[in-house]
Amino acid sequence: MARLFAWLALLVCTHALAADGQSVGLLELYNYYEYSPRLLSAGQPTREQFPAIRAAGVEAVINLAPVTDPGALADEGDVVRGLGMGYRHIPVDWDHPPAADVETFLATMAQFAGKRVLVHCYAGSRASAFVYVYRLRELHDEPVAARATLERIWANNPGYELPKVPQWEALLATTTGVEARPAADGQPR
Repeated sequence: MARLFAWLALLVCTHALAADGQSVGLLELYNYYEYSPRLLSAGQPTREQFPAIRAAGVEAVINLAPVTDPGALADEGDVVRGLGMGYRHIPVDWDHPPAADVETFLATMAQFAGKRVLVHCYAGSRASAFVYVYRLRELHDEPVAARATLERIWANNPGYELPKVPQWEALLATTTGVEARPAADGQPR
């Protein structure tokens, strides 16, 4: 009887995991963050992860990583479109991120309005920065909370925290009109 109970419990758990496998697929993405049911960001997915991304209800993908980044897929657009999702590639220069790319991103988000969108780059930093701008300018989210989320995501990439990359602090200030608030030591955060 105990063996039957254990077998039934295993069957129920397996079914529950299979039904929620879509969420597990997204959670496997590096630096994955869900801002809302329709807005997600992450680091570079592998070719094998895109079917799970689609199965999780993602309807469009915006890739902000250059094809020269590690793990980048030269044919990512074909892979994504082949799965029935919309796709836009905006290769953002890490060392000199242009404000024009932010404007292209905002226009692309408008094109994908109402869809479940995954924004990604190599490690999730570019993606979360552009999503931060979108949250402030288009969704009118509260700036302090939006900034806290941004900083948490960037803190997952040691050596690339926002205070260590002034070109990104400058881009964010330029495109949002919000200056980084200083830390207790006077350094930007």
